Amino acid sequence: MEVYWAREAEAYVTPVADDLVGVAVLTTARRSYDDHLAAFPELRARLAGAGRAGRVRGAGPLRQAASARTAGRVLLVGDAAGYVDALTGEGIALALAQAPAAVRAIVNGDLTAYEREWRRLTRRYRWLTHALLGATRTLPARAALVPVAQRLPWLFSATVGLLARPAGQQAGSGRPTG
Repeated sequence: MEVYWAREAEAYVTPVADDLVGVAVLTTARRSYDDHLAAFPELRARLAGAGRAGRVRGAGPLRQAASARTAGRVLLVGDAAGYVDALTGEGIALALAQAPAAVRAIVNGDLTAYEREWRRLTRRYRWLTHALLGATRTLPARAALVPVAQRLPWLFSATVGLLARPAGQQAGSGRPTG
């Protein structure tokens, strides 16, 4: 994945096939795709001459809150239970971590236990993602992020590692901590 930042937007380029990339522009400003792309001259130059595979589509917001993870006999896991930033890809990892808690809550007939467990299982993800998004809201912080990551690659790797590791799993083990 490649990430580009401009004053009012972020662009994410993700490989889809050998000859195809997906380009997502995230912003609160309402403009045409081409107008948004103009804010990223390097990306626009790299895409020059490439045809579009389909029509431009959009969706949002990319933050989705759920007031509760349970309603009657329904329990929500993963992105359905709410997310801070859809682009992290954490929905599947969180769903896998939450599924055993959901099953225990159903078997024990205690859905409020699932709500508590959901908060515990997603705490690190929610805190880190909110912090990273908040840190990139101001232009000086946004401009400093890549140079800091280059100077302190261990810090960048550790942060990404924390986001990528499901709650309850030890670093490097791939196994739950119990």
